[in-house]
Formats: sequence, C-alpha cells, structure tokens
Amino acid sequence: MINAKPFFLAGIVAMSSLTTVLPLSAYAQSQPFVVLEYQGYSSSGIASDNLFVQDDNYSTTHKVQPGETLSHVMDKHYAGSGLNMRFIEMAIVLKNKHAFVRNNPHYLYADKTLHLPSLNEVRAMIMGSTSDQPANQNSISNDIYFFGG
Repeated sequence: MINAKPFFLAGIVAMSSLTTVLPLSAYAQSQPFVVLEYQGYSSSGIASDNLFVQDDNYSTTHKVQPGETLSHVMDKHYAGSGLNMRFIEMAIVLKNKHAFVRNNPHYLYADKTLHLPSLNEVRAMIMGSTSDQPANQNSISNDIYFFGG
C-alpha cells in the first residue's frame, strides 16, 4: 500500500512554487479598471424611467399588431425594468389566455388586447394567489389538522 501523505505534501509544495502572490497595490497599478454605465440606466442596470419600476401597481394594456410577437411587446413595455423576462412572459400568458393558442407564448393572436400585469400582480401569481381575489387567511385550507393518536 502506498502512503499518500508524501505525494500530497509534494503536490502542495509544487503548487505553491508555481503561484506568485502580488500585493494588491501592485496588481491594481498593473491592470486597467473600467466602469461602464449606459445612458438611461442606473448603476444597477434598471432604467429609472420605466413605469413598472416607478410604481409596483402600474399595469397597462397593449393591442397586438399583425406580425408582432410577445418579445416585441415585452421589449416595448418591460425593457430595463430589471425583471426576469421569463417570469413576465409566463405572467402575461396567464393573464391573457384568450390571446394565445393553447397558452403558448410563441403563438399570439393579432388584434387582441393584452393586459400587462404590474409587479404586484406578478408577485401575487408567483405566491399562488390571484390579484382579483385576495387569499382568505381564515379558510380551512390554511389550517393544519392531526388525526389519530
């Protein structure tokens, strides 16, 4: 049986001889540091002029034009909001079942009016409650019962 300790220690010695540690000040002087910021975006990447960002209750409607896709609609209204577009896509489909073929976001009917949900409506959908009917905290489904002994 081979003793693994000498091989392990030899590996550590070999690795430590390959790396050179520079002081932070030397590294900072030798490497460029660039900060990019785009117009219309704050440092967090969220557009400050997006209405969905300014008001959590803001929602709007959009009439689908021939040849328009859901991506076009989302880019027009939610661009720069910082929201996860996959969640927004699902929320729009759930709120507008009449506008999609079999709830498929890739098959959008033209001339349908879409309800574009607010941030609070999206939150309610994610949490499992509908925005139309607030969850009843006193319902029997929220209680836990133990049967037996």
